[in-house]
Parts: sequence; structure tokens; C-alpha cells
Amino acid sequence: MTTLLKPPPNGIFNRFINSSLDELLAEHLAVNAEDHALALFQRCAVEVPAYRHFLATRQINPADITTYQKFLDLPLMGKSDYMQTYPLPDRCFGGSLKGADRVAVSSGSTGQPTFWPRSATYELDVALRFEQVFHDSFRAHERSTLAIVCFALGNWVGGLFTTSCCWHLAQKGYPLMVATPGNNKSEIFRVVRELAPHFDQTVLLGYPPFVKDVIDAGIAENIDWHNFHVKLVFAGEVFSEE
Repeated sequence: MTTLLKPPPNGIFNRFINSSLDELLAEHLAVNAEDHALALFQRCAVEVPAYRHFLATRQINPADITTYQKFLDLPLMGKSDYMQTYPLPDRCFGGSLKGADRVAVSSGSTGQPTFWPRSATYELDVALRFEQVFHDSFRAHERSTLAIVCFALGNWVGGLFTTSCCWHLAQKGYPLMVATPGNNKSEIFRVVRELAPHFDQTVLLGYPPFVKDVIDAGIAENIDWHNFHVKLVFAGEVFSEE
């Protein structure tokens, strides 16, 4: 389901910027996930025209969905019966794209890429998870860090989403510089050669097979990765540590 929120007030960003990682995680733990999911369903049933119609055609009265167990029995939505059936604005809150300030595109692995209108609100929860990794695993609050985004850029969601989340951490005060060569290996190597020596550590963020190719090709290009204390962040494919 595509849903949109109005752009967040500055207070939401200020809370993220000015609150510690532990404080933000404690807030998340205090939220009852089942109640949150039920409340989101109830809001979508009222405010998202496509979902309202989707339920009506299946003779589901939203007022009857009063428990999380009943929520689990709701019909699943797919591309054919929802995404490709209803116009994009109808799948958004208020039946409008006005709440969006950016758009992303899915990979199209099922045959046709899908547009996903978004707002900056959605990045903060994910930025928190990036902060967990950079703080707890990389100690990036103590070490100057060069973050190199190796995901494809453009409309594809991974690259710009990752970049934006890393920018949020830099705005929060982490000694973090974000470079965006995308999936251009020669540009990645140029960034590494010219910038990585000035930082305590370098983080490569990207699609696992591509990052492995970057590492292997870099060795062939006489890049000594050990000198840059490289860390890796992956998304998009599950693989074993071996």
C-alpha cells in the first residue's frame, strides 16, 4: 500500500538531531507494535481511497477490525489487485500526491518498476537504524568516517535513501562525510584514493555482489584496502558470511 504523510514539522527532525541513540531506541521500544499496526489500518481505511474500495469489494467493514488478531485475517494486497489496479494518487492519504516531496522507483524484479512517492518523514526511522550500525558497530561518533554510497543512484530507492540517512547522521554531529559515486567503480576508486587517507575509517555501502566486485577490482587496481580500515554495509540480497 502506498501511503503519504504531510512533510514533518521541524520538531520531528530536531528531536532526531538532539536526542541520543539510546533515547530514540527507548521511545521505539515503548510503542506497542500491534496497536500501531491496527491504528495505521484504521487510518488507511478512512483516508486512502484505493484501500477503502479494496476492502469494500471484499465486503470487509473496517469497524469490525477491532483486534490485532482480526487485523491478521485481512486479505493481502498484491501488485495485480492493488498497485496496478488503482491510480497512484488514490493509494495515498487523502487521494493526493501533495504530501510527497520525493519519489523512488522499485527495482522492477517482477517485470515493471513501481513508483513510490515518499516524504522525508519515512527516513528518520531508518536513519535511526543506520545510526545503530554506525554508532555501535563502527564507533563513528569517535572516528572520522568516509561513507561511500555504492548503490545505484537516480530514482532507485537504495542509493538516495542511504545517502539521505547518512546525511542525517552528519547533521546530528557525527564526523561523517558522505560521497556518492554510485555504482561507478572508477569513481569509487577515485574517491577512495583521494579522500579515504584523510579519515579514520571508510564505509562502503552497496549491493553485496557489486561491493565484492569493487573490493576485488580495487585489489587489481593496487588499492590496499587495509590502509583505510574498511567497513561494509549491505542491502538487497541475503548471503552467508562465508
